[in-house]
Amino acid sequence: MAAGGSGGALSRLAARLSWALLKRERMGVDEMGNKYFRKLEKNAFGDEIERRYVKYAGDLDPTQLPAEWHQWLHKAREEPPTEEDIQRGIHQRELYRQRIAEIEREEAARSFQAHSGGGRAGGGGFTQQLPGDKE
Repeated sequence: MAAGGSGGALSRLAARLSWALLKRERMGVDEMGNKYFRKLEKNAFGDEIERRYVKYAGDLDPTQLPAEWHQWLHKAREEPPTEEDIQRGIHQRELYRQRIAEIEREEAARSFQAHSGGGRAGGGGFTQQLPGDKE
């Protein structure tokens, strides 16, 4: 009887799981391969609510989600991003990466110049700044 009881429980669990999986709707995929879904459920009061979630393609890292999809997941936008929104976001992120790299190069050059004495008025090399150096 125990085997039959657990078999019934397993079949009920399998039925609930398949129902839950069939009720979800795939809304899109980002450039990293993360998949976005929504599912309509009923809350404790019988009201239908929408759940939005992501299935990560690789390591779980919510900080790496594209802004467009992050907004959709958190219901800051009603509709999922369009292909145009996604391409605009990719382009904008590339512009940010380029600008950050440019700023880092400029900062490295300024830092090197400041530490080598090249940016100071009348500043010579390190050995020329030592007190008592008569040479």
